[in-house]
Formats: sequence, structure tokens, C-alpha cells
Amino acid sequence: MQISVSGKNMDTGKAFQEQAIATFDSVISKYFTDAISGHVTLEKYDFGFQVKARVVLSRRIELEATGCAPDAYAALETAVEHAEKRLRRHKRRLKNHRAALAQFAEENVLEASMQVYASADQLPEKVEEEGEDSLYPIFVDLSYEIEVMTVEQAVMKLELSNLNMVMFRNANHHGLNVVHFREDGAIGWIDPRGSRG
Repeated sequence: MQISVSGKNMDTGKAFQEQAIATFDSVISKYFTDAISGHVTLEKYDFGFQVKARVVLSRRIELEATGCAPDAYAALETAVEHAEKRLRRHKRRLKNHRAALAQFAEENVLEASMQVYASADQLPEKVEEEGEDSLYPIFVDLSYEIEVMTVEQAVMKLELSNLNMVMFRNANHHGLNVVHFREDGAIGWIDPRGSRG
């Protein structure tokens, strides 16, 4: 991860820059191995120094941390502790959420028979008549790009492409949405989050 250090209307000095890069890199790499970049800013105030850090952990996740102290190095340590606390809390939430989902999945599993195909060419020539025991073909699309767009843009993409449905992140609230062609020829819009605040 590349970390840049700068001072606001002041020179940070090489020792401070090296310390900031080393401490932030060690803390972030402990929780996120593929963080993208970071920036640390040192600013002088009447009461002392303030360190602001902003780290891009992934394309959609950013971490911000601040630290204030009479000494620049103490402010840096406070900012690093703040960042580590937030990262630890985030990691714990992810772990608890995954455990809860796994527990829910174990308790609420319904068995359904299916066969997964990469393309329609793999379907057997003779398809069984539909019944309770018949297997429905399922096609896996592992390279689907989920873009951030408005509903109007998604509808336009649906109409211009040769697709039955388009999944996208709603630009208003970044929740997953789907627009699709309905059986009656109209376009349906699925928004699980809706306009709730």
C-alpha cells in the first residue's frame, strides 16, 4: 500500500514521514492485506498538532482517523490507535455477521435439486417433462459487473442490450436493485431497500 504524508502549511520532516508510513502500514496490513492507498496530513493548531489519516481500503470502503495532541508524534500515535480501533471493530462485525449468516443458513436450508451449466450448449438434448422431480438448468454468470447507476440508466441499458434483466447499485442509496422484463412486456423494478432513509 502506498501512503503519502504531508503537512498543512508546514514541513513534516523525514523522520515524521517515515514513522507515519511505518505505523499506519503495519496497522492496516494487520486487518486489510490489499488496501489501496493512504494519506496522512499533519496540521498545527493553537493547542498542538492534529493528524488526519484517510485510507482507501477497497473501491468502496474508506477509513478516516484523527488524532490530536500537544506533540506531533503523540498526535500520530492517537490517530493510529483510532484507526486500529475502527478496523478491529469492523473486522469483528464482519466475523459476527458471517457467523450469524452461517447459523441461519444451517437452520433454514431447503433442499432443491438443480444442475449448474456454464452455457446452454451443455444442456442434454432430451429434456424431461416438468414435474416435481425434474431438474431445472441453472446457468452461472461469474463475470457480472454490478455498476452504480440511476434507475433511468439501468432501464436504458436493459432496453439497449439483449438482456432479460440488469442488476445494479442504485445511485441514490447504493443498494442492489434489479430491472427486468415482465411477462406482460412491461419493465419491472425490484428495490428491496426502497426510498427508506
